[in-house]
Amino acid sequence: MAFTGEKGAIKTGENSITKMENWKLSIKANEVDTTSFDSDGWEETEVTTKSWEVSMEGTFNKADTTGQKAVMAALVSGENLPIKLYVDKTAEKEDFSGNIKITGLDIDTTVKDKLKISIKAKGNGKLNGLDD
Repeated sequence: MAFTGEKGAIKTGENSITKMENWKLSIKANEVDTTSFDSDGWEETEVTTKSWEVSMEGTFNKADTTGQKAVMAALVSGENLPIKLYVDKTAEKEDFSGNIKITGLDIDTTVKDKLKISIKAKGNGKLNGLDD
């Protein structure tokens, strides 16, 4: 059975960010080279800090005063924005959550298409949901 994304959702606090069509979560672990003379010619590494980023896209919704507007306000203020990412919006608990800093926002207006919004954010602190 294949899973599909039509039940996904994005929330900031308890408010949905409306009209969104996709979200992407990228998680990265930083490596430190620990290769030594004792490594017998093989590279060795240790994982140190981790980071995460989120990107989201959808239809621009000027009427969404608690979702898309909150994202814009967080970009302007530089404040943390709590985020909850759902694979299935009917689930009791989100799949991933944490605080983000909004790092980019694009609104695309095209004559023959809907208004689009693209949001980029960087995780600020721990990403919850990986060890549940």
